[in-house]
Amino acid sequence: MGLLNNFLIYIIFLILFQLLVEVKPQDLRNSHTATLIDNKLYIIGGAGDGKYPPSPTFFYLNVSDSFDTNELKWHDLTNINNIPPFKYAAATKGGANNKTLFLYGGIGLNNESLNNLVYTFDTQNNILLTPTVTGIPPNGKVSITSVIDYNGLIYLFGGHSKELNIYTNDMFILDSINLSWKNVSSINAPSPRVEYGAVFLPNKNIIYIGGYNENVGVFALNEVYLYNTINDTWTTQKTYGSIPSARYSISSVLSLDNQKIIIYGGYGPTLLQSINPENSLYVLNISNFNWYIPKVGKMPPTRAFHKSVLIENYMVITFGKGYTQETDKDILLLDISNDNEYIWKTSFDLGKNNSTSKTSPIPPGTSILPSPDSEKANIIIGAIIGSTIGIAVTLGSFFLYKRKKHTKKQDGKPSTSQNIKDDKILHISSEKDNNNDNEILHIPSEKDSNNDKEILLIPSTTQLNSEKNEAISEVIVQNAQNAQKNEAK
Repeated sequence: MGLLNNFLIYIIFLILFQLLVEVKPQDLRNSHTATLIDNKLYIIGGAGDGKYPPSPTFFYLNVSDSFDTNELKWHDLTNINNIPPFKYAAATKGGANNKTLFLYGGIGLNNESLNNLVYTFDTQNNILLTPTVTGIPPNGKVSITSVIDYNGLIYLFGGHSKELNIYTNDMFILDSINLSWKNVSSINAPSPRVEYGAVFLPNKNIIYIGGYNENVGVFALNEVYLYNTINDTWTTQKTYGSIPSARYSISSVLSLDNQKIIIYGGYGPTLLQSINPENSLYVLNISNFNWYIPKVGKMPPTRAFHKSVLIENYMVITFGKGYTQETDKDILLLDISNDNEYIWKTSFDLGKNNSTSKTSPIPPGTSILPSPDSEKANIIIGAIIGSTIGIAVTLGSFFLYKRKKHTKKQDGKPSTSQNIKDDKILHISSEKDNNNDNEILHIPSEKDSNNDKEILLIPSTTQLNSEKNEAISEVIVQNAQNAQKNEAK
């Protein structure tokens, strides 16, 4: 029994250690991926300023709680996932449960081809896999922006092929549930390109904005392109208003009311030309395709080859080229909850933004943070950490309790069990206290003349965060006959 106790405690320690490990990215990075799955913002790969890959290469930020961009707490997954260093890959969430991270394409840091076209990361078990996908894959593998629809279909348009040295405008679908490829229509599609913006719209169209082709240059934004995922058709749409200059390596998200596209950053209108900060943020109204510059405070340095995701009321912008860690932060937060004025923030205030509601359902591929009530932290060993290892912690707590009781016996102190006669047993039942979110543990007791029970309140996970040092004072045991009478009643 002692060996089993030690083994379980060791396993729990390893899990807690992995969850507690915090890292600080040591290098600037760009051309990485950023994917939000179950309150975790996963960052994979990317290029750095030097010869070697930025460190770490695979990590995440827990966004289930409020945080400050001055004190980001990254969690490193590099050591448990053997993923090759790469840049210019595409990533999105998908799979049957929409909790699998799909990583497509990219290129090695020295511009070499990668051995695998598709990787999957099981976010529930922290396992990296190289699945077999049936069918003929795309030629374009580099600098694609992936988009997923309501049915787990990942759309991959265009890209560059190092092997063929060509830019493409093919549209391929990766079925993230059945793991198969499908080539769909490219009739009237945009010209071949990379580094464009792409967003899945509520009407099941995908909008494509800007981009770059070495043979053509940077593409203008006086027109955008729409792919109808239902009819498998392409259309071109003219835009109006304050049209942005031509640009590429931009990021784009859907607004909170689902009626606008927000784009940020990039290079243009020529290759590697920096964009003035005051011209780096634009909004496209998709009801009339009118561009305008939103009211916003002082703009930070413009970033290119960055990534943006939507989390609660924030457009979260990660890493990229164009800033230094000495003068700016690895993450920018743009509060877009007020259409009249966007605000740059340094603090991600989850509680403040909890009441935000959407006017229509959001597709699985968009990065909207679930309500914090959907996944509560359940780890109780000195600290409370958001995770899903409740069973392991319960077992560990039980064995720790047994060990503590055994120690008391050795010290000559009477324990509760010593007061139990040979013909008595411990009978425990529990229920939920809806008023204060406590768990109520009912233990039969001879001291309680009214209902033969003494109620022991065990703090919930939330309370343990602030009261984790409180101890349970005592457990009173009653004989089996009284317990059976109580159950009968």
